[in-house]
Amino acid sequence: MNSTFANVVARRDLLRELTLADLRSQSQVSRLGWLWWVVDPLVMMLIYWVVVAGIFGRGERYAPYPVFILCAMLPWKHFTSSLNAASGVLRASESLIKSIAFPTMALPITQVLARFWHHLFGLLVLFATSWIAGLPLGLALVQLPLLLVFQLVLVLGLSLLVACFGALIRDLKGFLGHVMRVGFYLSPTLYGIDLVREQSANLGGWMADWLPRLFLLNPFAVLIGGYRDVFFFNRMVEPEMWALLTVQSFGALWLGYRVYLHFDRRVIKFL
Repeated sequence: MNSTFANVVARRDLLRELTLADLRSQSQVSRLGWLWWVVDPLVMMLIYWVVVAGIFGRGERYAPYPVFILCAMLPWKHFTSSLNAASGVLRASESLIKSIAFPTMALPITQVLARFWHHLFGLLVLFATSWIAGLPLGLALVQLPLLLVFQLVLVLGLSLLVACFGALIRDLKGFLGHVMRVGFYLSPTLYGIDLVREQSANLGGWMADWLPRLFLLNPFAVLIGGYRDVFFFNRMVEPEMWALLTVQSFGALWLGYRVYLHFDRRVIKFL
C-alpha cells in the first residue's frame, strides 16, 4: 500500500493504535509513568536556569528566566525527540513492514503524534510556571492553537524526511545528535531574537541588516519567538513572523512528503 496521506487517513484506526501503543510503551519504561511527562520539562528548566542564571549570571535580561527558557525547551524537545525516534522507526519495524501491507508513513507520523501528546503535558507546566511567576496570560493566548498547528506540521515534515534517510543510512541517528546540538545553540533557546538584532547592530554595515534575516530562516527561531510572545511578553505575533512560519512549516511538510513518496517502496530493499 502506497504511503500517501489519503491512505494514512483511510487507516486512521491503525494510526491511533500505533500511537497509543507507543505512548504506553514509553510510560512503562519510566517508574514515574505518565507523571514523567510533567517532571521532565521541569527538570530541563531547572538545569538551564541554574547553569545560565545561577552560574553565569546571564538571566537578568529575560527575567523571569525559567518561563523564558521553558518557552523554548518545550517545542525544541518535541522536535528533537520526534526526529530521534523517526530516524530509526523504519528499521525497528522491519518485520512488520515486510509482513503486512500498510502505509509505512504511519510509523513516523505515530512518533510525532505521541511526542506531541507529551508536549501538551509540558504546556501545563508552562502555564503553571507563568502563573507562579506572575506573568499576565491574556488575549495573546488565542494564538497558541495556531502555533501548535504550525509546530506539528513542521516537525512532521522534518520527521518524514529523516525517517527515509534513517532507513538508508544506519548511522544517521548518531550524526543527528551532533547536528541538533549545534542547532540548539543556533536557535534562540537560551537567548532572545532581540539579542541577535542588538549584536548585529553593533557589528554595523550589511551585517546589521542581514544577520537577523538569516537567523530567522531557522523556523525554530520564529516558532520559539512565537511561544515567548504568547507566554512571556503577552503580545501578538508580528504578521511577518506568521508569514515566515507558514512558508517554513508547510515547505518542510511538502519536502518531507515528496521525499518519502519517492523512497517509499525503495526503502524495503535497504531494510
